[in-house]
Amino acid sequence: MRAMQTIKLLGGLLVLGGLAGCQSNQQFLEQNQAAAMKTTMARAAFDLNCPDAQSTLISSKVSQPLSAWGYERTEYTIGVRGCGKQAVYITWCLNPDTCNAINDSNSALTNP
Repeated sequence: MRAMQTIKLLGGLLVLGGLAGCQSNQQFLEQNQAAAMKTTMARAAFDLNCPDAQSTLISSKVSQPLSAWGYERTEYTIGVRGCGKQAVYITWCLNPDTCNAINDSNSALTNP
C-alpha cells in the first residue's frame, strides 16, 4: 500500500516538473529575439559593408521540426537598411546561443 502511494506521488511530481519546464511560443520567441537581431546585424554589417545599418523585425514564429528527431526553433524575418542598401534575412534560433541568419534577398546590395 505504501509503495503504491509513493509511486503515485513520484508520478505526480514528474508531471508537475514536466509542465513547469514548458514555455509558450511567445516566451520562446521573446527568449531568442535579441540574439536573432544581434546575429542578423552582424551578418548584415558584413553583407552590406555597413556597420551602421538599422534593423526591423518583420515577423516571427516558432517552426516545427521537419522530422521526429528535429527541434523546434524560432524563426524571424528581419529587414536591414543602411548605407543606401537593404536586405531581408531569415534567422533561426534553437536558443540564444545558436542563431543563424540567412540572406533572403535577391541581392544584399539592393537600393531602397
